[in-house]
Amino acid sequence: MNKSPKILVIDDDPDFRAAVTPILKSALYDVVMASNPQEAKEKIFAERPDLILLDIMMDSLFDGFSLCHAIKTSAEFADYKDTPIIFVSAVKEIAGSRFQFKGDEEGMVGPDDYIDKPVKPDDLLARIAKFLKK
Repeated sequence: MNKSPKILVIDDDPDFRAAVTPILKSALYDVVMASNPQEAKEKIFAERPDLILLDIMMDSLFDGFSLCHAIKTSAEFADYKDTPIIFVSAVKEIAGSRFQFKGDEEGMVGPDDYIDKPVKPDDLLARIAKFLKK
């Protein structure tokens, strides 16, 4: 029997975590949660997720960017550097436009995809499926 793909949701908003869990479970994904970057690091090593949904702004404005860059480039996360990461952010809803962070100009490696909150379930599941079919 094939195991269900595991998705790690890293977001400091308990409402978002509660809302996205049934969406992911309806598509038969295993769901693991983390509410901050430190907890996320522990979950990555313990759970070995197949894909990561990562909030950009948690304790600080750049938490998501920093964690994404570390996963993609640091020796600590070498076994996980190819794990797809999808940024999920409410910046567009709050500010009226998407957060313009040019990570490559700052020497940072960015996510594989980006989706705005509030997420549309069909869009979210389609994007996840695209990465997990590789």
